[in-house]
Amino acid sequence: MIFLVKKYSTLFNLLICIFSLLLYIQCTRTPHVTKYGVFAPSRLQFIKGQDGCTPIDFDHRYTMWTFGDTITDDGMIANSLAFTEKINVHNVNQLQFNYYMEKSKIAQFIKNTSDENPARDRLWAFDGIRVGNTVYVYYAHVYIQDPSKPLSFTMKESSLAYWDVPAQWAFGQTIRFIRKKNMFTGNVPALGASVLLHDGYIYVVGHISEQNKSSLVIARVHKEHIMQKNSYYYLGGDSNWDKKLDSAIRLYGDVAGECSLDYDELMRSFRLVYCQLFTGNIVMCMAKTIEALPKAKKEIIYTPPQLQGTSMMYYSAKAILNESKQLYIVYMNPLDYQPYLIKVSW
Repeated sequence: MIFLVKKYSTLFNLLICIFSLLLYIQCTRTPHVTKYGVFAPSRLQFIKGQDGCTPIDFDHRYTMWTFGDTITDDGMIANSLAFTEKINVHNVNQLQFNYYMEKSKIAQFIKNTSDENPARDRLWAFDGIRVGNTVYVYYAHVYIQDPSKPLSFTMKESSLAYWDVPAQWAFGQTIRFIRKKNMFTGNVPALGASVLLHDGYIYVVGHISEQNKSSLVIARVHKEHIMQKNSYYYLGGDSNWDKKLDSAIRLYGDVAGECSLDYDELMRSFRLVYCQLFTGNIVMCMAKTIEALPKAKKEIIYTPPQLQGTSMMYYSAKAILNESKQLYIVYMNPLDYQPYLIKVSW
């Protein structure tokens, strides 16, 4: 009897070792990258260029997409919204985008108030989340000081817009987002670069440029308190969560634009993807806990072709789908002001 216990115990331990070795090989082998070019060509029927390009899980039928500055035949608006069928590996690059429109024209879904100048008071839409029957979208209100200079703007507020979705709503019916103004004001991070719901908490990544560094901060709030400013806590350098924004640790310092934060069920790890400033490298950081992300190893998973004859840089890399050991990532190409899609397989 003792012999059988030892025999099967040894066999079990051997199987555990083999499984761990296979998992290690799977995780450490060089990724294979497939390039698709401009993401979702169907969008080009409606727009000339746009950035942002963030998917929000809406329901079992639809994926909702938010965008920042969007160029149409009628000019540039600060944000736009679209719906597609629910994204998956089979339709990811053939999605048919249905944009929110007013009077047959693509329109902002987050509206300026009457005392704001839409040409200078820009409302850039970021990531969001649906909680129950309400969709929340983070946005940044920036003021353009000199329209002739691309980076001549100051942050006025980082806040939320929300939409209470009617029962049995279907695309084509009314969409009405309400702004919650002045939630976070002044020189604060642009919250909503990425949003993740995990174990009852909403983790919100913010982007901030200060002291010649371009960094991320991570906040969290209980899903029931998303609209309450004083319920937000920030990840600090001691791995604790603090209500004081000044205590928030600045991550990485080389982040260009938006990013993505998700949880990989297979790896049981949190993953943060971003575009590296100046180099354009697409970087992935993984950690078993959110608190460990600041010290996670930076893995370069793709380097886009070098941009020729321009000082512009790639920016805003984010994972939009993780399925069947395949990670689909979009990143912004500034030359044609379009998101480009790649697939990373291990």
